[in-house]
Amino acid sequence: MEKVAKVQWDDSYLLNIPEIDSQHKRLLAIANELYDAVEGSPEDYKLKMSKVLKSLTDYTVYHFTEEEKFMAKYGYPATSTHKVAHDAFVREVEIQVRKLDGGTQDDALKFYSFIVNWVLMHIARADRIWGKFVSQKLEQ
Repeated sequence: MEKVAKVQWDDSYLLNIPEIDSQHKRLLAIANELYDAVEGSPEDYKLKMSKVLKSLTDYTVYHFTEEEKFMAKYGYPATSTHKVAHDAFVREVEIQVRKLDGGTQDDALKFYSFIVNWVLMHIARADRIWGKFVSQKLEQ
């Protein structure tokens, strides 16, 4: 399998909405716990994997809920469309987590790559749009 690099937070992902930015950083940090578990020994992997996956899925749902509340609070017109993307991601994560139950460390590394790519692209595109909308409201 091709080498997957561990992704580090980059301030270019900041929306300048402190509570959301800190949640995005936490989400990436949990994803990196998954990376660390995958890169460890097979014994470490088995010990840490279920806890990390639960943490990742729980925090993702929490974060999406908070983000949707934030968008609704400021009247972002595309909140429902954004929620559809969140819901689809959560469903995909649930499917992938079930597959990982009997999967290998390589499978988990592919899952890590999927997670960080989706999250970072989502922040860079969709979140940036609503973030600008909210920032403009806050300046008024």
